[in-house]
Amino acid sequence: MRALAEFIMRGRLQAALVALVGSLVPMLSPATVSLVTLSRGVKEGLLVMLWGLLPLLMAFYGSAINPMITLATMAGLLVVVTSSEVLRLTVSWTSTLTVMMALSALSVLLLNLLFDSSVANLEVAVANMFSQLQKQAGDSEAAFMPGRTFLLGVIGYVVALTTVISLILGRWWQAQLYNPGGFREEFHALRFNRNVGIALLAGVAVCYLSPEEYASWAGLLGLPLLLSGIALVHHTVAFYQIGAHWLAIFYVGLLMIGPLSLILVGLGFLDSVLNIRARLAARAK
Repeated sequence: MRALAEFIMRGRLQAALVALVGSLVPMLSPATVSLVTLSRGVKEGLLVMLWGLLPLLMAFYGSAINPMITLATMAGLLVVVTSSEVLRLTVSWTSTLTVMMALSALSVLLLNLLFDSSVANLEVAVANMFSQLQKQAGDSEAAFMPGRTFLLGVIGYVVALTTVISLILGRWWQAQLYNPGGFREEFHALRFNRNVGIALLAGVAVCYLSPEEYASWAGLLGLPLLLSGIALVHHTVAFYQIGAHWLAIFYVGLLMIGPLSLILVGLGFLDSVLNIRARLAARAK
């Protein structure tokens, strides 16, 4: 991975090539855009992003894939560039994740406003898919059928998650090249202040208490706290030096046990209120 990062940073041509070809590999193109933006600024990031957009433009005009999926991917690249620039200027993951969440939601709402027909087509396709699955399962009872609000929440979450992974990979590459160990230190310190933590958890709670259509938006609002919870787990494992294999077990559990993500959101919130890292440090003295 370091060799790839070194190749990207050799020059604009190399970065553009990876961004162009990287559209065939999940996360490679947006991570490349993030690395360039973090290291050389938003102007260079936008130029490289244009090459990453070329395959998406071709897919938009010539592919049978629903245009909304392509549009959301294109919007995601813009969110990656903006969020990476915020991280470069502020060196603050909390500020970056807050901006990322807001931009992801805004981008989806704008796509819904500007490309209503594409969203409607995706809505019909998803409804048909759910109907077929329901028939195959032989379920005669009325099941939840996702509408537009639910779909927009899902798309917003995917845009935000893609941005987060791209930022993490881009920052890790940057640290490997220019600041070994810097990403680990930054990530372990990720913690929201009390007011932001309360606001995010309140938003998650409102989404879950609202009609089912809004449940998907809870994922978007809870993503920053989820990252904070994961960062606290990493910090705790390193603090007690209990072995990296526990992190592997943790991530397997995160993928296989759905409620664990909600627990991590709650952990991220508790850390914003109690500052668990500081308490661990004080107890070790």
